[in-house]
This record gives sequence, C-alpha cells and structure tokens, in this order.
Amino acid sequence: MQAQYLMKDPYETYREQGVLTAGPMELILMLYNGIHKNLVLAKRDMEHKDTESAHNRLIKTQNIVHELLNSLDMSFSISHDLMAIYDYMLYSLANINATKNADDVDPLLGIADTLREAWQEANKLQKSGLEPVGLYAAEE
Repeated sequence: MQAQYLMKDPYETYREQGVLTAGPMELILMLYNGIHKNLVLAKRDMEHKDTESAHNRLIKTQNIVHELLNSLDMSFSISHDLMAIYDYMLYSLANINATKNADDVDPLLGIADTLREAWQEANKLQKSGLEPVGLYAAEE
C-alpha cells in the first residue's frame, strides 16, 4: 500500500478538530450550517436533474434534523416548539425527496436559516455573558 493512501485529508482533520473542540452552541450552529449547505446543493442538483445527488443531500439533511430533534431537552418549553418545527422539516424533506421539486426547497431553507440566525444570536448573547431568555432557564 502506498503512503499517500495512509495519510488523512488535512481538511478532514481540521473539521474533526473543530467539532471536537466546539461548545454546544457551536455544534448546533454547525448542524444548521450543514442543513443550509445541503439544501442549497440539493436544490441545485434538482435543477440540473441530478436526482441521485439531490436524494443523497436530502437524506443528509434529514439525518441532521434527526440529530437536532434527538438532542432536544424537553424540560424547556422552547423544545416543544422546536420539535414541531423539526417534525415539519422532516415531513417536508420527505415530500421534496419524493417529488424532486426544487421550488419546494426555498420555504424550508427560510425556516432553517431563521433558526440558524436565532441560534447565532443566542450564541452571541451567551459569549457576552447574557443568558438567552427561554433557552436555558427552567420554567417556574
């Protein structure tokens, strides 16, 4: 076996280190970035009639949404709202994958990007020492 096959891709090593050293908020943002990236690429694939690649990207997106859904802490009221949104996203992703209608991606992309922006703001608040209301405080 040649040495070149034994060497790991430096970019992959960098990404793995980023995941291993990221805090919970950064991990959530990485997941939302993955949703955005895969939806944009799936839409492009559908527009170019590459149904296999679109399917694979939509499955990756579903897996990411499942990860977000499984990581919810249901002791917080916002988790119930997020669960409903994630369920809707999974339903929409399945429909998009069945129909391969690229126009149906935009509303889902809007939802994902809005959630990503909210988590980015929560991350900024946390880093500044302020607690984002409703995300961490247990209900009375």
